[in-house]
Amino acid sequence: MLCPYGARFYKTASFSRPMLRADVALDSAVIEQAKAWRSPIFTNLEVLHASYRTHAFARHVHEDFCVGIIVDGVEAVKYRGATHTAPKGSIVVLQPGEGHSNWAAVDAGWSFHVIYPSTGLLQALLVEETEQPTAIPFFAEPVICDRPLFRQLAHAHALLAQPTVEDSLSLETHLLTLLRRLVSRHAVHSGHSPRRRKFEHPMVQSIKHYLETHYSQHFTLDDLSRQSGLSPYYLTRVFREAVGLPPHSYLTYLRIAQAKQQLRQNTSLTQLALDLGFVDQSHFTKTFKAWVGVTPGQYRMQLTR
Repeated sequence: MLCPYGARFYKTASFSRPMLRADVALDSAVIEQAKAWRSPIFTNLEVLHASYRTHAFARHVHEDFCVGIIVDGVEAVKYRGATHTAPKGSIVVLQPGEGHSNWAAVDAGWSFHVIYPSTGLLQALLVEETEQPTAIPFFAEPVICDRPLFRQLAHAHALLAQPTVEDSLSLETHLLTLLRRLVSRHAVHSGHSPRRRKFEHPMVQSIKHYLETHYSQHFTLDDLSRQSGLSPYYLTRVFREAVGLPPHSYLTYLRIAQAKQQLRQNTSLTQLALDLGFVDQSHFTKTFKAWVGVTPGQYRMQLTR
C-alpha cells in the first residue's frame, strides 16, 4: 500500500526516472548531508541519516536487511524489476542480497533514516511469531504505509541520534518491539513467499568465493571467464541472476564491506585504498560515497561518536 499524504504516487516497470504528479506539496528543498554510525545496541547496529537532492545510489546490495523511513520528500527505488516511489511518511524495507538503486524522485530531494538489522535478528522474530522454524522474513512490497509504525520508528531514530545512548537496554527493547511489529504486520510467513528459488549455476559459488578471497586484486571479465570455464556473457548473466549484481559490482560490494571494517583502524586512507584494490584515494572516496552515502573520512569520524 502506498502512503498518499495528500498526493497520488505510482510505481512503474519503466526504467526511466519516475515522475511525480504536480499536485504534490513538499517541504522546502533538502540540503545534502549524511551521517553514518554504529549504535552500541544489537552489537553495533549500523545507522544512516541522510538528505540528498542530486546524489544517487547505483545498483548495490546489503548484507543485512535495510529498514528505512522517509522523513521528507520522495525517494525512488528500482527493485525487483520495477521502480517504486516512497513518499514522506512511508517505510522502505529491502531484503538482504537483493540488488537495488535509489535516487530522488522529485527535484526537492528526499531525507531518510535507515537501520540495517541483521538477517538473523529478523529471522528470530519471525520464528517467535510463527512458533516454528522458518526462512527469513519476506517483504513482498518494498514501500509500506503504516503511519503508527512510521511515527514509532521516527521516535526510535531520534533516540539513536543522541550523542550518547543513556539506556541501551531500554532502547534495544523498544526497537526490538518495533521490528517484531514490522515483521508481524508486513512480512510474508513461511510457505507463503511468492518468490521461487532461482536456479543457481554451480560456478556462481566458485566465482563468489574466488572474488571474496582475492578482492584486493584486479580482474578482467576474461580472467573470471577462464576461472569459471564460462563465456563472459553467460558468466555475467548467471552471476547477476543468482547474486543480484554482475561480478564487477559484487567485487565493489566486497571492497566496501572490507573498508567499513578496516576504517576502524588507523591506516591512512591512501594506503587503505590501495590495499583494497582501488586505483587511488580519490577512486576509493568516490566509490565509497556512492555506495554508503558518506565519504570514508566521514564514516571513520562518526564511528567514534
